[in-house]
Amino acid sequence: MKAVFFDIGETLIAESRDWSVVADWLGVPRLTMFAILGSLIQQGQDHRELFNIVSPDVGWQGVNQHFRDDARLRYLPEDLYPDVRPALENLRRLGYFVGIAGNQPVERENDLMEMNLSADLIATSAGWGLNKPDPKFFERVIAEARCEPGEIAYVGDRIDNDVLPAAAAGMVPIHIVRGPWGYIQRNWPGAARARAQVRSLSELVELLPKL
Repeated sequence: MKAVFFDIGETLIAESRDWSVVADWLGVPRLTMFAILGSLIQQGQDHRELFNIVSPDVGWQGVNQHFRDDARLRYLPEDLYPDVRPALENLRRLGYFVGIAGNQPVERENDLMEMNLSADLIATSAGWGLNKPDPKFFERVIAEARCEPGEIAYVGDRIDNDVLPAAAAGMVPIHIVRGPWGYIQRNWPGAARARAQVRSLSELVELLPKL
């Protein structure tokens, strides 16, 4: 194993604050928002359908437009999961190429770069013009890592967007069980395609040499 790439939302970043800001703006109780989100994930539906359910007059497009430049939805250092900084630092110290790449607006690249994370590459789907689970997204990951697919671990919370397409690309998928997708999808049939399941990024230092 020579490289480790990380998804962003609910892998590195806890997104509860962002979801809460949106719920408050829509006037929807946060518990209601999170319950509907969980139901959609369980059913394998697009999570953006949530906004058509709770506020059909606004919908996903309306939410996206309203919050496009809203500073409240920026990623802040306090949004990082506690294990992120030490895990990235340890992996780079051990000589791994460390990349961060996930489905996010291009503005989130700046947010992450300002955190001075220990990473060789920070990228977003919007910046690349490629969205997971598109195979071309993972082809770009391989190109950026400059090594063979089987030498690259991809760590993410979603079976559908992370584990399955990474496995199809010949990479080594690692499923992290946290966030709504991580917990709900942890026992999905596709979870067996993950080479490992972890609950903390701190497990990677000892795990990677064994894969």
